[in-house]
Amino acid sequence: MNAIDLPGSTTTAMAGQIRIQQVQLLYEQAPLDIIANLLVAPLLVVATWNALPQTALLIWLALLETTVMARLGLTIAFRRCSDATCAIECWSIAYIVTCAASGICWGGSIVLLNLSPALVYDTLIALVLGGMLMGGVLTMSSELVAYVAYALPLALPPVTWLLVQDDPLRGTMGSTGILYLLLALITAYRYHHTLIRSLRLGLENLSVARSLAGAKEKTEEINRQLAEQQTALRDSVEALRELYQVISTPRRRASEKIQAMLAMGCQRFAVSTGTLCHIVGERCEITQTIPSDGEIPQGEVLALADTYCRDTLRVPQPIGFEHASAGPWRQHPCFRKYQLEVYLGTPVRVGEELFGTLSFSDRKPRSTLFTVVDRELIQLMAQWVGGVLAQERMAEASQRQQTLLAHASRLNTLGEMASSLVHEINQPVTAIALYAEACLARLAHQSVEPAELRDTLEKIAAQSARANTIIQRIRHFARRGKTHHTVVQIRELLEEVADFLNLEARRHAIRITYDTAEDLPPVLADPLQIQQVIINLVRNAVDAIDGREDPRTIVISARHEQETVELTVQDTGSGLKPDILGQLLHPFFTTKPEGLGLGLPISQAIVEAHGGRLWVTSNHGPGVTFHFTLPVAPPAAAPEYVVQSERTAEPVSNR
Repeated sequence: MNAIDLPGSTTTAMAGQIRIQQVQLLYEQAPLDIIANLLVAPLLVVATWNALPQTALLIWLALLETTVMARLGLTIAFRRCSDATCAIECWSIAYIVTCAASGICWGGSIVLLNLSPALVYDTLIALVLGGMLMGGVLTMSSELVAYVAYALPLALPPVTWLLVQDDPLRGTMGSTGILYLLLALITAYRYHHTLIRSLRLGLENLSVARSLAGAKEKTEEINRQLAEQQTALRDSVEALRELYQVISTPRRRASEKIQAMLAMGCQRFAVSTGTLCHIVGERCEITQTIPSDGEIPQGEVLALADTYCRDTLRVPQPIGFEHASAGPWRQHPCFRKYQLEVYLGTPVRVGEELFGTLSFSDRKPRSTLFTVVDRELIQLMAQWVGGVLAQERMAEASQRQQTLLAHASRLNTLGEMASSLVHEINQPVTAIALYAEACLARLAHQSVEPAELRDTLEKIAAQSARANTIIQRIRHFARRGKTHHTVVQIRELLEEVADFLNLEARRHAIRITYDTAEDLPPVLADPLQIQQVIINLVRNAVDAIDGREDPRTIVISARHEQETVELTVQDTGSGLKPDILGQLLHPFFTTKPEGLGLGLPISQAIVEAHGGRLWVTSNHGPGVTFHFTLPVAPPAAAPEYVVQSERTAEPVSNR
């Protein structure tokens, strides 16, 4: 048969295994041969007891049974030996020697043949010897050397004795014995090699089975790993989808974005609390938490040593555990104080600066372990939170600079309008002085009627209120403060700034008209900044019209357009070339000889900070139109902005 090709080391190991199994099989079949010897030899002695010398029979039987008992003892010792395979060759040699001794004793039956009185006893002895010879084929062929050592001394002496006798019958028996011996040796040889091939085939099949089992286990392990990777991949996709939903939803403030992220994390990690902590020295401040009404409220300051945050900051990778009381974390001060069983946290950095930690926790143990995806997800969340905080810092710095620039622009506007403002204030002051002098003159002549005096005093009070209103407007417009978005009605906002607009228009002999829709929804804006934008656009329109003949008009309009309110300032000035229109909103670009080129860029920055946009278009007739939009206020926005100062100026209406 064709054997499977195996490496040299494998072939050597297999030969050793076959050798061990040969000897083991030899000892396994030994009891059958021993029993046959123990039974047949005494039977032969009994059968020839009266025909042959009894002393010779007893001596022969004693020698034979001694060798048989030696084989029995060797077999028992082999079976009891715990590590017989280590000295397998020694066990093989010992058994071969005992088999040879048994064969010699059986061959010693030549003495019995020589003492036999009749051919019938010779025949009986020959038959017994032939039976023992063929029986050895079955029990000793696994170790061919053992059988040869047993068969040759058993058969050759009796056969040789029979062949040298002059009796033809005995010669025939000797010849037949030679044939039986050759047949037994050939049979033993074939049986031995068949057994070796069977053992080799069995070991090869076992090796193939083991290889298949190993391949199966490896395949199952690969399939398991692939299933885990697929599960992790699906988990990663779902986690990224949840993260994208949070970061892609438009929100105005960083705190709202982070709060949404904490809510998503609590749902994702199946915990009750999400926390963003700001760490300064040994202080740990809860800057944001969900739920906001939890046991540790937002704004609470804790000792860093009493939190898991200290441990989180010591390693770059996330720290996570699912059952603190079942491990060494039960000795941690945070567990002893707050009984937090579950924790997953990682450091948060804003740029290169350490800000604090992002963590999720729960008082109840978690049944499943945090996965690699969970740990990678919280790192992505921490990076995103760090980016949001960095953007908020930059936005705040930019807002401060914009506020300062806008304030400087308002002061510059007031400076440019100073002569008009002085003239406007001087009118009520002069009127007050004249009314007071007239009242004093009449009092000096004692010709004042109470009703007339009351009328004069009321006029003085009205002019005083008018002057106070102008001064309050100037103070309000010049003030510097933080940006404050609130719900604003456009019509009220225009009414409040109308005094400034009308004053500037009258000084240049320009007529301003207003065209505002009746159903304008409120917008979310900073009133002062939007007033500044309107004044800037109107003053630009005044400069564009100044020096031209009629028509000298400015139209301020407001319309509701989908989710925004669009305001326009249209003038009848000289207009602008298309190439200049494209540069008009660029910083430091100006068409005025003494202009700085900052008014329109500041206005654009203010509008864009409100979520709107500002642009300019050419009119079909003379002049240009500036447009800007403001987002409509949501229903749940802050209370409406109310104009607190009283005005004597004419209210804005469609005129």
